[in-house]
Amino acid sequence: MRRISFLVAALTAAFAAAVAPAVAATPTAAALPVLSQTVPGGPPVNPGDLLTSSLTPGTTLNFTTAPGGPVGLFCKQSSWRGQVLSNPPAPGTAVINLLNPVIIAGCFDNSPTVTGVTSVTVGNLPATMTVSDTSGYPIQILPSTGPLVIAYTVTTTGPTVTCVFQAGGPVNGNTGPGGAPWKFVNQPFKLASGSLPACGTSPTAFLTVQYSPVLDASTGGATVYVN
Repeated sequence: MRRISFLVAALTAAFAAAVAPAVAATPTAAALPVLSQTVPGGPPVNPGDLLTSSLTPGTTLNFTTAPGGPVGLFCKQSSWRGQVLSNPPAPGTAVINLLNPVIIAGCFDNSPTVTGVTSVTVGNLPATMTVSDTSGYPIQILPSTGPLVIAYTVTTTGPTVTCVFQAGGPVNGNTGPGGAPWKFVNQPFKLASGSLPACGTSPTAFLTVQYSPVLDASTGGATVYVN
């Protein structure tokens, strides 16, 4: 009986030893990156890739003197480019270098005395833009050489006026899973130079804009998804 027990124990140990390497060799599923391309959960967006985006069809970039208000600057065209610096496994935060220039065009302004818009520029670029897949999918544009600036020149019933507004800190936005728009809603900018009412009816302007789809230009324009 003792010999049989010993034999069973030896066979059990040998079987375990044979199976163990096979189990250890089984690969674990790779964690999804924060940003993928082509399909949700698809190939990762690689550091160094160039991302591009423009206004969500049917929307405008609004820079109004009250949150969601009817008075201010309204633009039919806007686009941006950014180079991916890091795209870690989820959950995490992807980091993008927001490049100069950010394009804003096709604008009109219905502020008192304004008769036309000559130009709109975004200053203090490049800046850092972060995209997180944590709760709420927050996006931030962080100050670099200085606060983010939106400057525009308008013609008026009097002299030409240049209005310079600057953000007081990070510009906050959010997105969602998949190919949801990357949007910024009612982000405040303070008037740094220029005069009212040509620069609006208030010394604070509120930026609302959404961009989609976001594309990876380095892979032929594949759609970028947040996982």
